[in-house]
Amino acid sequence: MAGTVVHLAVAEMLWAEIRKGNLCYAFDNSVIPEEDFFIAGNICPDGIMAREGYQREMKLHTHFRDGIPDGSFDAPGMASLFEKRMGQFWEEHREEERQKPGLYLGYITHMMTDEKFILEERPKFFANIARIGLTQRDVETFIRFNEETDMVDFELIRRLPVLQDARKSLERVQEYEIRGMITAQELTRSRKWILQHFFEESHAVRQPEFLEYDSIYTFILQTVKEIMYRLQEEGYISCSGQR
Repeated sequence: MAGTVVHLAVAEMLWAEIRKGNLCYAFDNSVIPEEDFFIAGNICPDGIMAREGYQREMKLHTHFRDGIPDGSFDAPGMASLFEKRMGQFWEEHREEERQKPGLYLGYITHMMTDEKFILEERPKFFANIARIGLTQRDVETFIRFNEETDMVDFELIRRLPVLQDARKSLERVQEYEIRGMITAQELTRSRKWILQHFFEESHAVRQPEFLEYDSIYTFILQTVKEIMYRLQEEGYISCSGQR
């Protein structure tokens, strides 16, 4: 999965494009996404980790990956199953999206970002770490992946001023839930932890060994372009709305 701050960077850049294009929803062109809900929606799928008794299977569920375990996403039929579930999720939550415009759209863009990251960016890490004899079967591989993901996230915050806009959105957004998936209390705990861990606490500058900052930054820029295309091509957003 992409890092939390990678998701926030993608969200902020996507929001700039949505606003510039004056885009609204394909299902109702009188409804327009709102910034704070959209930014918050982009961190929602990982909010399940704030649940009491959290287990890995819970996160697979919020990421539409029941029956799609780690390491199998690129197997035949898995990506298409994931995308089918993503489309069904959107259709099932239109009314909630009307009430909190941008929240579920942000959830969808989180999933699109993860899909691209799993298929294109994470394999680079595995290839790099293989140089010291570690594979996807080794626990140390994933410990290092999580550590280096944080290193890149902290560096993004240092380099990208736009992430302070994401911080402001997370600080002022109204309470929200993802119906049938993650409660408001869990999402509030998760959001507060993100604000504290990434934006309030100080962190020593450390350089990742197997994840490459420049590659991740390029990934962010490419992902924004691809998701903007997908959102319109796949019928999530389309025409110009009235502001």
